[in-house]
Amino acid sequence: MTRPSEIKPREDEQKPALYADWLIGDEFPPLTFTVTPDVIEEYFSVVNAEKKNYVIDGRQAAPPNVIAVYLMAVMYRKYPPQQGGIMIGNTFSFHHPIWADETTEITGTGKLTDKFEKKGRKYICYTVQFHRTDGVHLTTIDHTSAFPN
Repeated sequence: MTRPSEIKPREDEQKPALYADWLIGDEFPPLTFTVTPDVIEEYFSVVNAEKKNYVIDGRQAAPPNVIAVYLMAVMYRKYPPQQGGIMIGNTFSFHHPIWADETTEITGTGKLTDKFEKKGRKYICYTVQFHRTDGVHLTTIDHTSAFPN
């Protein structure tokens, strides 16, 4: 089982990436991790999700956004976190369930798709794709954050 805290660096652990460091088109190194039934069970309880809402063809699936807690860890492998970042928004596309009763090996990859300034704020946009290690596409997340510098 891989908890997000085990793979996501903290803001004070290394020199942060600043806005000027971000390069449109840069790809993030692959990050492989494991989602287990224990992680899924904990996620159900933390978000107060009703399991009956995530049954597909009689089989218990995880809430599809369980993968969101791993999103920034993928990006941080290329661009270490800086203090003061603000999550502006995410757009999720779900392609295949993560089954609640099995351990799933997942690889996240992504790239920086845009950066711009608006009303004195600096924005970065990136996309992360999550696949099972056997190639099945699980989720795509398009993300936007604002940074102070």
